[in-house]
Amino acid sequence: MIYLDNNSTTKPFPEVVDVMTQFMMNRYWNVTSAYGQLDGMEETVESAKVAIRTLFGATSDDEIVFTSGATESNAWVVSEGARRAKGCGWVLSSQMEHPSISEPLENLSEQGVDVRFVPITRDGTFDLDKLLDLVDSDLCFASLMYAHNETGVIQPLREAVCLLREHAPQCLIHTDATQAIGKIPVSFFGDLCDVDLMSFSGHKFHGPKGIGGLVIKNGTNIQPLIRGGGQQNNLRSGTLNIPAVMGISKAAEISNNLIENRKHDDVRKIRDYFEECMLRSFPDAFILGKQASRLPNTSFFGIPGADADDLVHALASDGIVLSKGSSCSSQSLKPSETALSMEYSYDEATSLIRLSTSLDTTIDELDALLCKLGNYI
Repeated sequence: MIYLDNNSTTKPFPEVVDVMTQFMMNRYWNVTSAYGQLDGMEETVESAKVAIRTLFGATSDDEIVFTSGATESNAWVVSEGARRAKGCGWVLSSQMEHPSISEPLENLSEQGVDVRFVPITRDGTFDLDKLLDLVDSDLCFASLMYAHNETGVIQPLREAVCLLREHAPQCLIHTDATQAIGKIPVSFFGDLCDVDLMSFSGHKFHGPKGIGGLVIKNGTNIQPLIRGGGQQNNLRSGTLNIPAVMGISKAAEISNNLIENRKHDDVRKIRDYFEECMLRSFPDAFILGKQASRLPNTSFFGIPGADADDLVHALASDGIVLSKGSSCSSQSLKPSETALSMEYSYDEATSLIRLSTSLDTTIDELDALLCKLGNYI
């Protein structure tokens, strides 16, 4: 199999599987039990948070709350935004958000909450001029993604947040950083210092599925999503999944080392190689967000006349795994909403395929993909 769908999910690092196995088999007790306390499980969890904070550029004062993943984290922050918007104020997001943000916000709008969406440019970034026109002091909650899951375009988040803080200083600001984590340097303390909440998922950076979380800026108060046993400082009750916590911690540690050693420069070179070859082979092809700053592993390309559904299935039968966009909407027959918002035509949007590589991807694998594309188109 040639796996080129890493924005959907990633293969766990072998070290992640090893550490999870150790904890599942040898230290499987409840962290809050008497024996768990004697065994130092709470200290183990805190050490795991250190590795995660290091990757995220967060401080020791910022809270890490583990959830089942970014979808749960996003649902949590949207519910908090809805609470704050009740009776007065409004909510802001963008036209390109992941379905785990956009669909709950659409549901809020149907319930009468004032929800507004900032348009995106042809390059796939927030339209900062339109954002400036929208924002006023009644804005109480904003959710803007860090990097887009389909195009890979890295958003001008710092500039957007500065605008929000200037015109709505009390606004609660959230970013879904799921696709950025582990691929580019992220600094919750630096560039994102004015962001209050950040969502993430472990399986996007070679950690386990079923665990992610929410980074909560020191001093930010939000209501719990799940009440009950009082775990995680009463913010998210439920027995903590220690093997998964240790798995995501190990993935964060390895990912941080890879970023520090600029290993993703190699990923970018391989992605660029594919795009150059693809554009030579198919002169009419186009790449969304090519002129913008993008994640090093992502290419969202279209070949006029091709049908993305048919092509993705044909390639899958040959053992080449790609997708036609977001993994949460890939079963839909509709084309990418983001592409349509970027003013691409319906026919162009239906031809789009997302390639997302990893450090394991080779030039030989991309050559095999190019060969198959030539056979099918």
